[in-house]
Amino acid sequence: MLKMRQIILILLLSLGMFLTSCKKDRDPSNLPTPVQTSSEYTAETMLTPQAIIPTEIIPEIPLAAMVNGEGILLEDYERELALYKASFADEDPMPNDEDIKQIVIDFLIEQQLLVCAAHKNGYTLSDQALNDKFEQLSKEIGGAEAMNAWMQNNHYHSESLLRSLSLASTAAYQRDLIIAQIPEAVEQVRAQQIFSTSKETINGAEQSLIGGSDFNKLAWDHNPKTGGELGWFPRDYLLFPEIEEVAFSLPVGSRSEIIQTDLGYHIIFIIAHEDAHPLSTDARVALQSKALNEWLSKAREEAVIELFIP
Repeated sequence: MLKMRQIILILLLSLGMFLTSCKKDRDPSNLPTPVQTSSEYTAETMLTPQAIIPTEIIPEIPLAAMVNGEGILLEDYERELALYKASFADEDPMPNDEDIKQIVIDFLIEQQLLVCAAHKNGYTLSDQALNDKFEQLSKEIGGAEAMNAWMQNNHYHSESLLRSLSLASTAAYQRDLIIAQIPEAVEQVRAQQIFSTSKETINGAEQSLIGGSDFNKLAWDHNPKTGGELGWFPRDYLLFPEIEEVAFSLPVGSRSEIIQTDLGYHIIFIIAHEDAHPLSTDARVALQSKALNEWLSKAREEAVIELFIP
């Protein structure tokens, strides 16, 4: 099971994910129980959302939390709880209730932190632009009737969906500002490894290398599928930082001593090292996730957060 922080980052890196799920056909037997809407949506409906809810303006609305003076509606929290639970297939293991509550409230808090920062950076989403998003979503789902059915099955009414659209769009703006700081090319190393879970085997490989054996041949002997190719990787990308630390300290054409990790034993060979090598898609996403994680951690440390849920 993914750690909570990993799940939250996945959610934040794909803000607006519910827009994609709208388009998928779902078995009605697996949908949450429909809720009554305050008003039906039609193509002519044009509503102005309340993306941020200051409690001094609307003190009677129940809140799940406050983030720097801005409220997260209890209604939104309860809906996200229901949708998160409904996202698990029958055969999938589900986290316990306390973990689910923590995942959902953390996501909403960190989304609100992004929203607040976006507003400080001058981002605004006009009512017309928001309603255009609403209308486009309705068309993609299949029209007004299909939109009403989807909203009922997913615990939305027109106002709450508009609010969610506004929050997702605003948070996505700030998220994109953060991850855009990752350049297209960064310092990277290309390496190859000889790997074994056996200490005796890796010792034998090291002795063979000392005796003059070819690293590439031994690497292919130990891994006939990939030849131990690690490819190009930047700092803070590999699962084991101890390998990265050694890789970036060695000159091209040299090999390491035996490196022990939780996975086993490694000997690495440095094929190339460039100050600015283009990032692969996976590496770029990993560095973007790290940048977002660091931004959220700092923002959360500096934020004033009040929780009103058990």
